[in-house]
Amino acid sequence: MIGEVAAVISALKALNDGINTIRESAGNAGDLQAIVGKFAGASEQYQSVEKAKAGRMSYKEALAMESAKRQLINFDRQLKDICLMQGQGDLYKSIKNRMEEARLAHEKEVARIKIRRREIAKWMGWVLTAVFTWITGMGILWLIVAIVQG
Repeated sequence: MIGEVAAVISALKALNDGINTIRESAGNAGDLQAIVGKFAGASEQYQSVEKAKAGRMSYKEALAMESAKRQLINFDRQLKDICLMQGQGDLYKSIKNRMEEARLAHEKEVARIKIRRREIAKWMGWVLTAVFTWITGMGILWLIVAIVQG
């Protein structure tokens, strides 16, 4: 689990380095695209670790995740500032809309998978019940036949 939290922190460090590079060099579209990709990746990593490990983190890991959350909020603010300084406020809105669409699609897919797994588990329960009933019935029938013949 510590490795997953460390991966989130590592992704945030790479994102921070990229933002600093854009600020120093006045950035171009390629740099901005790289930063957006790193931001989206870091956000996804954070969300996946948060969902998978919620309530099961050590104190140290919980503090690291809280720090990561605050850094993501700060990076979002910095990304917005960079886009506005480059006169691309609409780009920021577009990025946020696409990230939200991707998040919603991911949540919808996860929900669909969970429902499917529940259906399969329910079906397997019925199958196992039927098999058990059949085996028990055959055992009782065998006993009856053995008693009658014997």
